[in-house]
Amino acid sequence: MARSLDWDSFVATAAGRTVRVWEEDAFARFVSGVRGDRALQLGLTHFNPLAASPIVHRIAASEHVVAQGKDDLRVRLVCRPEALPLQSESCDLVVWPHGPDCCAEHFGEALAEVERVLAPNGVLVVTFFNSLGSWKLREKLFAASHVLPDGAAQLSLTAVKQALRAASLSIEGGNFGVYAVNEKAEPTAGVRLPTWIDKAGDRWWPTLSNVVLLSARKQTTQMKMVGKINFAPTRSLAASGAVAHKEAAQTDTP
Repeated sequence: MARSLDWDSFVATAAGRTVRVWEEDAFARFVSGVRGDRALQLGLTHFNPLAASPIVHRIAASEHVVAQGKDDLRVRLVCRPEALPLQSESCDLVVWPHGPDCCAEHFGEALAEVERVLAPNGVLVVTFFNSLGSWKLREKLFAASHVLPDGAAQLSLTAVKQALRAASLSIEGGNFGVYAVNEKAEPTAGVRLPTWIDKAGDRWWPTLSNVVLLSARKQTTQMKMVGKINFAPTRSLAASGAVAHKEAAQTDTP
């Protein structure tokens, strides 16, 4: 029988540290170019994917109160991802580490809330475990081999992409990573490829990675005015010509 492994226990394992090293660097590359007034992080506040964000006002929302370091500038908010107490279109950036893993049962409802709070042209960056990755496949073949936290990797990459598109979010990019466990990985390492096999995985079999990152943008369809338009009532050229001809005729009449 496979042992139980919650998220708090997972982040303390070698696999959890490897994932954290890769994700902190991956998030930094995707959020560093997003500008705006407010950034929101959903769940897994054990690490800070907003560390490289230029946005000053940062909110970390989770279902439980988590200890906060003195250098952590994120404002803590206790709530569920499918019921965010935030104004609509108030966030320019939302980061959601392992959202599909933590909210697999109500992922669509939570995603609808994310779309609601995202400002027009806002960006969502989400990570999740790959259902085709070696860790998940090993768990399916060997019940005693338990690497991932409970309930992880339930949604496939195709399912997550379809859910994002259904929520009016346009996928702009992504990244595959983590192909093995680095026993010496440290959260402050900041390396993009935490193990020797990651370089080969990125080159030869990227879609079989254990972690997937996707970046999507909220697209809004609206009319855009181009140039200057005078909405004041004006007479047509034909009407103006007729009036001028009539006035000239009256002037010539004795």
